[in-house]
Amino acid sequence: MGTDQVCRIALLWRGDRDARAKATATNNRLSPLFEALSGFNVAAEPAVYSNEIMEEVRDQLLRLDGVLVWVDPISDGHDRSRLDPMLREVAAEGVWVSAHPDVILKMGTKEVLFSTRHLGWRPRDSRRRRVRRMPPRPAAARGCADAPLGRCDRK
Repeated sequence: MGTDQVCRIALLWRGDRDARAKATATNNRLSPLFEALSGFNVAAEPAVYSNEIMEEVRDQLLRLDGVLVWVDPISDGHDRSRLDPMLREVAAEGVWVSAHPDVILKMGTKEVLFSTRHLGWRPRDSRRRRVRRMPPRPAAARGCADAPLGRCDRK
């Protein structure tokens, strides 16, 4: 990690071994996020995941401060039954995991949305309302050093 970088994280999404070998910060759908993180001196790297290369991905994550996870619960016949235990394992080793599997289970977000889908989520008043711009975040919260990662001082 360079001296100006505050932490190292992975952006994890599903793919195969070939996609993992070819992944860069600029050739995927998350490239704008890689660019934004770079602006905050966060070193981000791709972590393409599949069950077949789980050990390789786990070893990568254990060398980092955190991981942002973009893997649907069920997609193209794949689920997270092997990914979630691996994420719990790296979290137990001190790696910050976005949307930790245990938190997602407690929230039950997907289950609630599915079980209440018949209610319809569109408000009666469909007029667009003016949204005030959010105030800027304090300087301390902009970087990773004071964020929940908490391990950004690791070498």
